[in-house]
Amino acid sequence: MPTLKALIKNRTLQQLLIFALTQNCLWWLAGSTASTGTPLSTSVKLFLVGYGLFMAAGCFLILRRHFHSTFGPLLVCIAAIFGLFAAPSEGMVQAFSFIICGMLILLCVPKLGLQSIYGLLVFSFLIGVGIPVMLFFLRNHYLATQFLWPLIPLVASYLALFERYFLPTATDWRLTLITPGILVLSLLSLPLSWRSLLIIVLVGGHWWFQQQLNARYQLITTGIVQVIVGALILI
Repeated sequence: MPTLKALIKNRTLQQLLIFALTQNCLWWLAGSTASTGTPLSTSVKLFLVGYGLFMAAGCFLILRRHFHSTFGPLLVCIAAIFGLFAAPSEGMVQAFSFIICGMLILLCVPKLGLQSIYGLLVFSFLIGVGIPVMLFFLRNHYLATQFLWPLIPLVASYLALFERYFLPTATDWRLTLITPGILVLSLLSLPLSWRSLLIIVLVGGHWWFQQQLNARYQLITTGIVQVIVGALILI
C-alpha cells in the first residue's frame, strides 16, 4: 500500500498519464474526422487504445529524459506489439505502426543525429498523422484528401510546440520563431475563423511562457496546449 500511494503521488507518473490520455483523445478525434466507413470492432479499438497509450507514454519519457530514457523505448516496444494485434490482416497498417515505433526508438541513438531539426520533422510527422491515419484506413480502407488536409496544420503544431525538446540550445531566439511561422502559414489551408486567431495566441503564449516555467512542468504544459490547439484545428 505505501508503494501504491507513492506511485499515485509521483508527479512524473501523474504527468505521464495526463499526457498519454490527452494525446490519445486528440489522435482519436483526428482519426474520426471525415470517416464514413465501417465501425471498428471492440478488440481492434482496445488494441489501438493500448498502442496509443504506450506510445504516448514512451514519447513522454523519451522527451522528459532528453532522449536518455530506458523505460521510454521499452514502452514504445510494447506499443509495437499492440499495433501488431490491432490490424492482424492489414500488413500496411502493421508496417506503419512499426515504423512509428522504430523511429521513436531511433531518436534515442545519439550517433544518428536525430536529436535535431531532422528528428523534429520525423517526430512531428509520425506523431501527428500516425494513429489518425491508422484509424481512418482501418475504417475506410483508403485515405481521403478531405481527411488528410487538416493533418497539415496538426503536424505543424507539433513542430512549433515540441521544437525546444529537439533544439534546446538555439543560438538566436529569432530562429525559434520559424516553426510557429510555419504553423501560422499552415492555418491558411483552413477556413479563417476565430479558432485560427486563438491558435496563434495559444502558440505565442506557449512560446513565451515556457521560458519562464519550471523545467518539471514544461513538457506536460506543452502536451496540454498541443491538445487544445489540435482540437481547435480539427473541430
